[in-house]
Amino acid sequence: MKSSRRDGSGRFAGKADWKAFFKKTIVIVFLFSLAVHLLLLIGFGGVTLFKGRVGGVPFSSESLPSEMAETPPAPPEDEMVQEERSVDSSMMDKAPEVEESAPPLEMMTVPGGASWAPAVAKDIKMPATGNLGGSSSGIGSGTAMSRTAGVKLFGIEVKAKKLGVIVSINKGAQSSGRLPGIFDEIFKLFPDSPVFLTNGGGMRDWDVVESEHNQEVEENNKKKKGGKPYDKFMAKEIKRPEVGRFNSGAALDWVVIRGFRPDPEYVGLKEKHPELFEDLRRRPNVWFISSDKEADGAYLAFSELLKKGVEAVYWYNKFDRPIEGKESERIAQQIKDSKIEILIQNEGREDDKKLLKKAEWLRMVDAKFVK
Repeated sequence: MKSSRRDGSGRFAGKADWKAFFKKTIVIVFLFSLAVHLLLLIGFGGVTLFKGRVGGVPFSSESLPSEMAETPPAPPEDEMVQEERSVDSSMMDKAPEVEESAPPLEMMTVPGGASWAPAVAKDIKMPATGNLGGSSSGIGSGTAMSRTAGVKLFGIEVKAKKLGVIVSINKGAQSSGRLPGIFDEIFKLFPDSPVFLTNGGGMRDWDVVESEHNQEVEENNKKKKGGKPYDKFMAKEIKRPEVGRFNSGAALDWVVIRGFRPDPEYVGLKEKHPELFEDLRRRPNVWFISSDKEADGAYLAFSELLKKGVEAVYWYNKFDRPIEGKESERIAQQIKDSKIEILIQNEGREDDKKLLKKAEWLRMVDAKFVK
């Protein structure tokens, strides 16, 4: 009966075909391969999921080219915190001191030099050629020249390393022809000397000068009204002396530069000594004391040089104007307190010894005369 039912119903015949299908070799191989792949997939997937839980720097493989090297992982967070805590807050207050101190020698190189160029300190002045220790190329170069104290200036030994210069460039000095040689000698030994140009070399207090000039103007007006000979060129007012840069436009209108046209012999420094004029204009450390010769404002030049810390002063002057009053006494006292050397070169014809006896101020500062 079983065999007839199995054969007649057809239901059990289909089940026999299904079992027969799974008994085929190709089906068994396929199922076995599928099982192996599933096991491998589950195994490798678990490992991948496990590795993803370890701390690291996440990245997307699609955003990086395949040729780039793998980015090293960042340091652990605990190491980063420890590094931040190691910073001493007190060092922040000391930062300006570190900036002001000289940088290490090995951190600097010759400007414009190659990588093998010798290291030099940044504060050393370098000429355009890059050579160290070069001397000045002449008037107006302004190149610092290293030297030792004790050089001779116009035959007189100068112990100072920083020299201040005051030169009267009025009509008499221009006519003497000595001005170019004076500056040539000074700039050869002291190329960076601060220079003050004056119209005469008197020193008097301004209130005294102004009062005296007003009286002279009044007397001159009386002569004019009375029909007597008077000074046609006397200014109604006298300008108070001021300090100005020689390379400014104001210097060009200074009488000793442009000259005094009523006097055909007073042509001015610009026309009398054009090369010296141009050299002085190119130098950044040349000043002038404005106003007239009678203003007697040479004390301003001394005051500025003392502020600049000079150790000696060379003064070229005719000494035909008075040196007196509170301003001159103040300057003399500062010179003695600072032990500044005063070197005098007399423009006038008067003998140096007679001039020294005549001028009390020169004796007060223990001035030395040069030829």
